[in-house]
Amino acid sequence: MTVAHKSHISQTGMVSFANKCRALAAWAGRIAPAVALLVGLATEAAAEPAATEWVDYGQGRARIVSATENVAGELVLGVHYQMAPGWEIYWRSPGEAGFPTTIVWDGSDNLGPANMDWPLPHRFEIFDLETYGYKEEVVLPIRARALDDGAGVAIRAEVNFLTCEEVCIPHSLPMALDLPVSASGTPQLSQHAALINKYRALVPPRDAQRGLVVERADVVTGEAGSHLQVVAYSDRPMTAPDVFVEGPQAFLFTKPDVSLRDGGSRAVLRVPVAITAIAGKETPALPGSALTLTLLDGERAVEQIVTAGIGQADTASFAPFVVILALALLGGLILNVMPCVLPVLSIKLLGVVSHGGGDSGAVRRSFVATSAGIVAAFLALAAILVALRAGGAAIGWGVQFQQPLFIVAMTVIVTLFAANLFGFFELRLPAWLAGAGGAPREGRHSLGGAFGNGVLATILATPCSAPFLGTAVGFALSRGAVEIFAIFVALGIGMAAPFLLVAAVPRLATMLPKPGRWMIVVRRLLGLALVATAVWLVSVLAFQISPASAYILAALMLVLLAVLGSRHVWPAALRPAVPFVVVLATVLSFVAPQIGDADRSADVADDSYWQPFDPAAIPELIADGKVVFVDVTAEWCLTCKVNKELVLNRGPVAALLRGPDVVAMRADWTNPDPQIAQYLASFNRYGIPFNAIYGTLAPNGLALPELLKDDIVLDGLNRASRRNLVAEGS
Repeated sequence: MTVAHKSHISQTGMVSFANKCRALAAWAGRIAPAVALLVGLATEAAAEPAATEWVDYGQGRARIVSATENVAGELVLGVHYQMAPGWEIYWRSPGEAGFPTTIVWDGSDNLGPANMDWPLPHRFEIFDLETYGYKEEVVLPIRARALDDGAGVAIRAEVNFLTCEEVCIPHSLPMALDLPVSASGTPQLSQHAALINKYRALVPPRDAQRGLVVERADVVTGEAGSHLQVVAYSDRPMTAPDVFVEGPQAFLFTKPDVSLRDGGSRAVLRVPVAITAIAGKETPALPGSALTLTLLDGERAVEQIVTAGIGQADTASFAPFVVILALALLGGLILNVMPCVLPVLSIKLLGVVSHGGGDSGAVRRSFVATSAGIVAAFLALAAILVALRAGGAAIGWGVQFQQPLFIVAMTVIVTLFAANLFGFFELRLPAWLAGAGGAPREGRHSLGGAFGNGVLATILATPCSAPFLGTAVGFALSRGAVEIFAIFVALGIGMAAPFLLVAAVPRLATMLPKPGRWMIVVRRLLGLALVATAVWLVSVLAFQISPASAYILAALMLVLLAVLGSRHVWPAALRPAVPFVVVLATVLSFVAPQIGDADRSADVADDSYWQPFDPAAIPELIADGKVVFVDVTAEWCLTCKVNKELVLNRGPVAALLRGPDVVAMRADWTNPDPQIAQYLASFNRYGIPFNAIYGTLAPNGLALPELLKDDIVLDGLNRASRRNLVAEGS
């Protein structure tokens, strides 16, 4: 054997020895905590007062402790675990693996029923499995009592649990503790009382305590499968909300995706749902099942039992912002064809027909100005809503129509526009404004007039919601000022899209015949449409305040029209008084709302089967097997009236709503109502029309689209109930 070969063997042996030493050191480092724990056990062989002896189970130690050294009826106990680093035990619902601590009390004497409480757990991952439990140290509090208050208690317990790190090991530990009866009738606290109370304070309370509450839990089914959508409310902004869900064994609930809104006071938690391996062929339906939800935010937590309902995905909470902007554009565009635009249709038509045979450049400038007016109006609405929310007021889409003075102002403006279309007077704008862009001084095609038309069209078109618009507005109003302004700009651009199209292709307007005598007829017809709009606004005031207020306002508007229409036949000496009379009638109009008291009763006059809105009564009605249909409406909501006339008050839907199995509730939002505003916000809705159906399978409410159809409502009634109401009613 050569020296070189010997040297190679020697080096190889040294490397192997070094590797073994490093492995031994690593192994020693891992078992050092356990060795230290065993040394500690060896030095604590004797049991402390009011506690069993520590029982070593290899990966930690455990014992039973008592908050008192003697007993007088009630007992407060606890299973005290001290675990080696890295090892965990499980919560009452272990997650994807494991099982919780259970105790067998056989052999105990004078011990009544014992109930274990569970401190708030933590989430852990073992082999890509999500589990819930405790590490390092925990006390599981136990509430019990002596069967005979005049005797001591002998505790004989078998504590069964599973502990896991890289491997899982089950244990069954026998423990014994004797507690004498209190001679004075008052138990004496032990040295373990503070420790037990520390962990009792971590047990989530029941119901809506600590400012947290679960508002609803709905099963939402989509292409990617099902998830549980939990909506939670807090009396102060949440920072990192989480929820643990316990339900039927056939289902597994994992870590939620969380979205905060309303400044953090409300959270939507999207909990993935999977079918477990133990589920058989007869897997129970999750909707209608009782769920135990443990909601937490930092150190605050609450435990609630809720019934899973059927819901729709809260896309506003999880969709990317660019998607919400796209929905806002689409919602604004659809707003042009909603029933709510009927009052402003005349303004839009006039903007098109008045450019027949005109100059393409003038058409382009005019329609761009109208589009700018629409966007500016949406920006103004956004600013008002941001300011109202900053002041703590309830906000929503179209809430300006809840203010009588706003109704009066719009009535006066619409009446003046109608008088202008009738040719009673011409709007004279300042020269610098009327002549901008080469527009005629009479103002018909002035940029200022076009801008004003856009503003008025927007304001009159906002009482009602529209498909996609509700989602976009709900997202905006649940976020900050930046999101509100961005989304409202997108809504404005969407509504202005037809005007922008004409601006891009002016021939769409110029190919019409040049204005002539036919234009006078069109203007008068459109003026009649605006008069009808004014009548509608006056009817809203009659409902908001009183018929007397509406009559006064209507009379003043007739005076205004009569004065403007007859001013040409007035004596020359009296014509200068015409502006004074118009101003006086306008000022007196704002006094009309002061006549009479606001009538805030719900609108249930359509049919006797409609009941006033009472959300507190809904759970009891569901318990009685009823299906509850809620209609949130308002006198100023034209889309709501269309839904009533075409669906709710006729045909098969009305027949079911009148039936004994359905309770129809109507919530009238004509006037401000914080309860209704909060109710809408619970569905992430801030505008109307809004309809929801409640039943055994939808205890938290199933929201319907803005525009109703018979099949949509009938399908919702059946989905919410365990029965086929449509078939039974036919």
